[in-house]
Amino acid sequence: IHSKNLVAIVYLLVALAMHFQAPIRLPEHVSVQLVVVKKREGILQTAVVTKELTSTTEMMMGRFERDAFDTLLDHAPDKLNVVKTSLITFVNKHLNKLNLEVTELESQFADGVYLILLMGLLEGYFVPLYNFFLTPESFEQKVHNVAFAFELMQDGGLKKPKARPEDVVNLNLKSTLRVLYNLFTNYKNSD
Repeated sequence: IHSKNLVAIVYLLVALAMHFQAPIRLPEHVSVQLVVVKKREGILQTAVVTKELTSTTEMMMGRFERDAFDTLLDHAPDKLNVVKTSLITFVNKHLNKLNLEVTELESQFADGVYLILLMGLLEGYFVPLYNFFLTPESFEQKVHNVAFAFELMQDGGLKKPKARPEDVVNLNLKSTLRVLYNLFTNYKNSD
């Protein structure tokens, strides 16, 4: 780093972003090719070395355990629409009570509002509007809403979601599916 090695600096920045769980999405599978020049017996010799800067998002964030959604997306992406349809049906069954409808899982839960309202409906209480941002405008407000929804889930007896609020806000499909599936398995028989 002190010798201004660009690859070492990028490694450090990636490590810092991972350690502090920065609310940014690092691109997966980024690698650089370096030309290494060494002088042996007065002759310059070159070699090309590939360095991987980032791996998968799960590996970078320290989540090594794979679950059903990893398998589903890796090996049976054709079945993904069946899962999405089931979750949309479950969510709309409850949100229709408030004249709300979900058509797109990734984007409509990204601001946390529907998650909060859904938790209130599933648990049978009204969530005061001053506890969250009804029309969040910034990334921070959306993260606040999703984190608040996660708190409501834990208050309702559910385990803490594996996903980070930033992942849901960043439209990470796997994270959103994991959160909604957790709600589905716990509340599928509720009216």
